[in-house]
Amino acid sequence: MQTHRSQRWRERRALWAHDLAVIDPKAYSVDVIEHAVARAFIAQHHYLPRYPAAQLAVGLFAHRGVLEGVAVFAVPTTGAVVSRHTGFDEPSRGCVLARLILTDAVPQNGESFFVARAFRHLRRERPAIEAVVSYSDPGAGHIGRVYCALSAAHRAVTRPRSVLRVGDVTISGRTLSKIRLGEQGHAGAIDQLVSLGVPRPGIGEEPRHWLWRLQRERHLVAHQQAGLFAYCFELTREARRRGRTLPRLPYPKALPHRSAMLPLIWPDQETLHG
Repeated sequence: MQTHRSQRWRERRALWAHDLAVIDPKAYSVDVIEHAVARAFIAQHHYLPRYPAAQLAVGLFAHRGVLEGVAVFAVPTTGAVVSRHTGFDEPSRGCVLARLILTDAVPQNGESFFVARAFRHLRRERPAIEAVVSYSDPGAGHIGRVYCALSAAHRAVTRPRSVLRVGDVTISGRTLSKIRLGEQGHAGAIDQLVSLGVPRPGIGEEPRHWLWRLQRERHLVAHQQAGLFAYCFELTREARRRGRTLPRLPYPKALPHRSAMLPLIWPDQETLHG
């Protein structure tokens, strides 16, 4: 794993920052952007192209207003994510940094420059949010080095698990649960899978039976995913006070050994970024 260059993404391919010099703050601007703009950028470039349940999207702009990066702050899959890693009982006082992506055109240390300014916009636009949780996925080559640089609290390493994928797209546990249980929104969840190239359910075929068939026919394939590194950004004095009673682990130095990536459980997928 490279440690002297910043990993980036373009057209959903892992790349490295072209420019080895550090970013020039005068050459870039950061501002809130429309969700439609962020959604299109994520779909084009991010290795997880699905757009999360976003609360705020922030963009990094280069010369002539060219969008070169996006940060998306979102509602977590469950309120327990906030209470577990921030210490706040009220889920509304925290959120997740669900997507973070810069293209390879942005120079070194662009992530820390961008994230620090994105937090300023988050506090201005959503002042009730005092802490931000984020996960780094070692399966995508991420251990959260930028979060360490910004002094985020390393809270935990989640348990390894097995996920289902269509091609190289991981299907969230919540999407699968909606389909299996026939919950509200399951029709849209089915459409999401169909848009990835799987066959539609047959006439009269129950959604849960359809999922089983997709797995038997290997349209849905199980994939071993390592545990995620969980971080928390304490944005206010109160958040820092709450965080004193929570774990603060040493920062990871390298990707886990492959033997540590074997699945133990199959929970709902938590919000990821890269």
